[in-house]
Amino acid sequence: MAEKRPQRRPEARQAAPLFADGKKRTVYDQDRDTEYVRPRRKKKKSSGSDILYTIAIVIFAAVFLVSGGMLLKRLWDDRQTENEFAALSDLIDETATTAADGESGNAEKFARLVERNPEFIGWISIEGTNLDFPVMYSPTRADFYLRHDFEGEYSNYGVPYLDEDCTLTADARSDNLIIYGHNMKTGTIFGCLTGYKDASYYREHPDITFDTLYGDGTYEVFAAFAIDVATDTGFAYNTYIDMDQASFDEFVGEAKRRSDVDSGITPQYGDELLTLSTCEYSSSNGRYVVCARRVENAG
Repeated sequence: MAEKRPQRRPEARQAAPLFADGKKRTVYDQDRDTEYVRPRRKKKKSSGSDILYTIAIVIFAAVFLVSGGMLLKRLWDDRQTENEFAALSDLIDETATTAADGESGNAEKFARLVERNPEFIGWISIEGTNLDFPVMYSPTRADFYLRHDFEGEYSNYGVPYLDEDCTLTADARSDNLIIYGHNMKTGTIFGCLTGYKDASYYREHPDITFDTLYGDGTYEVFAAFAIDVATDTGFAYNTYIDMDQASFDEFVGEAKRRSDVDSGITPQYGDELLTLSTCEYSSSNGRYVVCARRVENAG
C-alpha cells in the first residue's frame, strides 16, 4: 500500500495590490458600502472667460424667450383683431338695397354699424386681399382712430379713417377722399397696399370698393408710389383734397410721374378721387400711397 504523502500547507500569500504600481487609489464604491466615503474633488476655479460665456448664454436665452413671447403675442393680437373686424363685417345687411334717390343711401345696409359707433362712415375692400375694413370719420378728433379701435378703445392696430379735412355727406363730398390705415409689420390693415409695387399685383387687383353711408362706389387704381414725407416735402399728397383744376392736374400728374403702376389711366377734372395712405418701411418716414378714380356710382 502506497504511503500517503503529507499534504502541503498552502503558503500565505500577500494580497496583490489593486494597481500594478502598488499605490493606494480611490475606487468607485460599487457595493454601495455605507461606510464608504467618496473623497471630495477639488473644484475647478472658473476663469473670467467661463464667467463671460455663461453670462452671454443667459442673455441670449433671455432675448430668445422675450422675442419669442413678443412674436406669439403679436400673432395672438393679429388673430384677435381679425376676429373683431370679421364680427363687424357680419353686421352689414347685404340684403338691403341702396335708395334710388340717394337721400338715405346705405343707411339700412350699415344701420347696425352706425348704431355701434356713429363715426362709422363706410366700408373699404380690395377683392382678393385681406383689406376689408370699416372706415371711420371723426373731423373734430384728428387721427383719433390711428390708435383706437371701432369701440373707441386704445389699439395699436387702429381702424382705417377718413382725413378730418375731407367732406363726405349726403349733399357734398371732397374731390379727393383720403383714407389712412396702418401697415402692420405682419401685413395686416393696409399692409397689402405695398403689393402695388409689383405690376402683376396691380393687374390682379385693379379696383377698390368704398361703400359709404351715401352710396356704393368702385374706384380704379391709376397710380401707386412710395414717398418719404420728411425728406420729400415738395409733394404734400394729403393736402390735395378740395381742388381747382390746376391743383387737380398737378396732383394727378405728380402721382402718375412717381407711380410704380403703369395704368394708362389719367383722371380728368371733375372725376372723384380716392387716395389710400399707409406706412412704407424702406425709410423711417416712408409712406405708400395708392390713388384711384371713381368709375361707378350707385345711390
